[in-house]
Amino acid sequence: MSIFLSPGKFVIMAVAGSLIAAGCSKKSDTALSALPPAQAKGTPATVIVHPNETGIPVSTSFLGFSYETGILPDSTFLTPSNTVLVQLIRNLGNGVIRVGGNSSDRLVWTNMARTAVTGKDSVSTTDIDRFAAFAKATGWPVLFGLNLGIYDPERAATEASYVSQALGGNLLALQTGNETDLFSRNGHRDATYQYTNYQQEWNQYFQAVRNALPAVPFAGPDVAYKTAWINSFAIAEHQNIRLLDGHYYVTGPGSDSSITYHTILASDTKLPVYLMALKNSAQPYSLPYRISECNSIYSGGRKGVSDIFASALWALDYMWTVAKYNGQGINFHGGTGGAYTPIAMANGMPVARPEYYAMLAFHQAAHGNLVPTDVNTGQLNASAYACKDASTEYVTLINKEENQDISFTITPGIKAATAQVFILTAPGITSTDGVTFAGSQPDANGKFTPSSPTIYNPANGNFIVNVPRGNAAVVLIR
Repeated sequence: MSIFLSPGKFVIMAVAGSLIAAGCSKKSDTALSALPPAQAKGTPATVIVHPNETGIPVSTSFLGFSYETGILPDSTFLTPSNTVLVQLIRNLGNGVIRVGGNSSDRLVWTNMARTAVTGKDSVSTTDIDRFAAFAKATGWPVLFGLNLGIYDPERAATEASYVSQALGGNLLALQTGNETDLFSRNGHRDATYQYTNYQQEWNQYFQAVRNALPAVPFAGPDVAYKTAWINSFAIAEHQNIRLLDGHYYVTGPGSDSSITYHTILASDTKLPVYLMALKNSAQPYSLPYRISECNSIYSGGRKGVSDIFASALWALDYMWTVAKYNGQGINFHGGTGGAYTPIAMANGMPVARPEYYAMLAFHQAAHGNLVPTDVNTGQLNASAYACKDASTEYVTLINKEENQDISFTITPGIKAATAQVFILTAPGITSTDGVTFAGSQPDANGKFTPSSPTIYNPANGNFIVNVPRGNAAVVLIR
C-alpha cells in the first residue's frame, strides 16, 4: 500500500474499525476496489510488528478533557444544552472529564443555588447540577477537584457530598488540591510548605469526606511535576485511592517568545523519565495512573504553536508515548478559549481544533493491546506504534520532519490481505483552519461521519506507506 502527498499538503492518515463502522458497512467496505501498491517515495524506514508478544492493554477510557473549576459558573459551556459540544465529545467514544485547575483552589463552595448576586468566584449547587447533567449527556465519568488552597475540610465534605449525589455513577473520583507541589510559590502556602504538610492536610480532607461518604473514591496527588510527591503519596495512600495522577506540559509559559512549533516537534527527552517515575510508583500497588492535566505549553498555550496543525502531530505522538508507559489516559486542558484547547468556542459555537482531530485519530487506532515493534527510522524525527485486537493491526506512523518525506515499510504480524486508509489533512503545518479527518469535519450538530475508506493490496506481504514531511499515518491492516 502506498499513499503519497505533495510536500505542500500536511496530513495524518488514519484508519479505524469503529470509524469504518460509523461511516460505512462491511458490505460497502468489501465492495470497494483494492488499489495496487505503489513505489516507495522518501527516506526509507521500517516497522516490524510483533503481535504475539506480550502487549499493553490500551484503556478504553484513555482520552479526556480537563476543565477549570472556574468555568462551571458559565451557564453556556458545560451544559447539556450545548449539544454540539456533547456530540463532539461523544464522537471520541469513552473518556474522562476532569474538573480542577488553579481555579479549583480559589473558588469557594456556597452549598446553595446561584442567585443574581452570587459571584463568579463561587461554586453553587446550580453550577454542579448543570455540569452533572452535561457529564451524564456525554456518558463520561468525572474526576472532580476539591478546594485545598482555602483550607476547609468540612466545607469540602459538604461539596463532595453534593457532587457525589449529583453525578451518581458518573463520579470517577474526588481529588484534593491542584498542583500542591507549587502551593508555596503560588500564594496558597508559605515557603516552608513541603510534602509532609500536604500529606497531613490531605488526610484531614480525606477523613472529613469519608465521614460523610464512606465509600466515595479518591485520586491524587494531581501534582504539577514533582515525582517524589507522587511516589510518597502512592506509598502512603495506595489503599485509599483509585487512581494515581500528575500533570505534564512540554514547556512554558505561553508568553515565552522563544517557544515555536519547532519546540513541540523536537524530541522530548523528559517525558519518558516522568512517565517511568509514575509507572514505578503505581505498579507496586497495582494502581492505574493518569496524566490528569496536560497540553503542549502551560499558561494557556501559545498562538502559532498550540493552535496549529503541528500540535496535532505532537498530541498524537504524546498520547501514544503515555500509553507505551502504561498510562491509563490523558486529559488535555482547555476551555472556551486559549491557544491550546482542543475544542474552542467561536461565535457562540464549539469548534474543533487540530488537537481534537489527533484525539479522533488516536481513538480510532487504539484497539486491543499496544504491541512491540521493531522500528528503524535512523536519525529521522519519527516514531511508530502498533495495536492489535482480535483480527486487525493498527500501525501509527508519525513523521515530524519538516523537510524530509519518509517511506515506511510495514511488516505486519498477521497474514494481511488489505489495508484501509483515512486521512486527516490541513493546508499546512502552521494552519489553524481547514483540517479534515477521513474527508470530513463535524457537521453543524457536531456529528462526525467519515467517508468510505480506500483499500490497498500488500506487496510481498508488506505495506509501503509514504508519509510526507510533517505528517502522520495510522494504517488498519487485516
